[in-house]
Amino acid sequence: MKTLLAAFLLTLSGLAQAQFSSSIMSEKTVTLPVDISTTRLKFTNLGYSNFLVKVIVPELAEHTVMNHRNSGEDGPCLFTYEAFQIDDVIQDNPIVEDIDFKITLVKESVVQGDVCKVTLTENVHAQIRGFFFQHSLTTQMPDRIPADCI
Repeated sequence: MKTLLAAFLLTLSGLAQAQFSSSIMSEKTVTLPVDISTTRLKFTNLGYSNFLVKVIVPELAEHTVMNHRNSGEDGPCLFTYEAFQIDDVIQDNPIVEDIDFKITLVKESVVQGDVCKVTLTENVHAQIRGFFFQHSLTTQMPDRIPADCI
């Protein structure tokens, strides 16, 4: 029991010594044409564990750092939890609309002992006909020395 308590306290003290920082590296809004029809809206689980309504936006690729394309799709995609079928979004009006996409790249760093761990997360958000669509990717960068992250 004493060993378990000592291990727990050591873990807590290690976490307390960890230095964490988060900063927005890039944030922009781009307006892109979105085909709001059965051509680019899909109800699928491709790339996800559950079936979701998602929209494919090929033009998004040139504006993002990370690859937001699910395997097997013909362009980057975003999904929504708010719609249950593609007709909820199409609303009997299948046309191409200009949609604003907010793209944010965030750098997070944490110093643990003699190593600095860095991750980059890119978030893409858009409102399409009242539904919140999103996609987020995170990638671990190579370890750095702590002085680089302070």
